[in-house]
Amino acid sequence: MAGLNKITEAVTETYTDAQRLALGNQLGELRADLNGNIYEFVLVVDLDLVVGDVVYPAAVTGTSVTSDYTGGSGLTIRVKGVAIAAVDISAAPYCWIQRAGVVSTLGDGSVAAGDPVIGHTVNGAADTMAAGEEHLVFGFALAADTGSPTVFACQLTGTL
Repeated sequence: MAGLNKITEAVTETYTDAQRLALGNQLGELRADLNGNIYEFVLVVDLDLVVGDVVYPAAVTGTSVTSDYTGGSGLTIRVKGVAIAAVDISAAPYCWIQRAGVVSTLGDGSVAAGDPVIGHTVNGAADTMAAGEEHLVFGFALAADTGSPTVFACQLTGTL
């Protein structure tokens, strides 16, 4: 991808502050893989993450995120990206989130294939868009959400 550095480490890793500094990862840095997926390096605050959690901006700099929809540090209900690693914020709060491409995303059990999706009032989950919520769409479901936990393949709109 032109203009973006290629991701060289495993995107599912989490890092302490010392580890991220040793690797040279900068908060807010964007990188791409050969499949066209785009990732951003962030600090996770408020709540631990599970793979597939939707996350929201938690600082005006855009470099920290939270899965907390209604409380904590969340600044907006517009989704920033999706967690691709399980994050224990007390141990290693730095990670990559996915911003563009196809990613496994937590649903609320009502997402159907083809649905435009937005953040849900349940922390970390996505929900089907309702009328008047078009400005909150962050992706489109490629399949219905199923399983336990309830997940679906989501094509992120890639709003960077």
